[in-house]
Amino acid sequence: MTQTPIAEWAGKSAQRTVVVTEELLDRFVEVSGDSSPIHVSPVAAQERGFAGRVGHGLLLGSLVSSVIGTQLPGKDGILQEVKLSFHNPCYLGDTIVIDVKVTEVHESVRALTCSVRVSNQSGLLLARGHFRSGLLEAS
Repeated sequence: MTQTPIAEWAGKSAQRTVVVTEELLDRFVEVSGDSSPIHVSPVAAQERGFAGRVGHGLLLGSLVSSVIGTQLPGKDGILQEVKLSFHNPCYLGDTIVIDVKVTEVHESVRALTCSVRVSNQSGLLLARGHFRSGLLEAS
């Protein structure tokens, strides 16, 4: 069987925009079980120095995962590694922009390394990092 060349992935990018709603935060609390006061109470968050209710870092991570699984590389990808560092809080009402770009193509092992940048509507950096995804043979 001939493997599909992956060089065509070099430099490709994808983006997703998501508004952080109360419903989204509540659902993530329910699914994750993380009901830390800063995530569920604006008062508790403000008492700890935040502007309001704070979105979970791994909520941002799950939004990155949605880009990986649906856009880049999408259905032919197998996630192998994710590394994110968090720089600023995500708040209820923020519009989150996830930017993903292929930075390396590993032909011998059929894998991609991609950079990740997560920012809010003002361009403020919330998180950044990278992920590596293997590529399945195209069907």
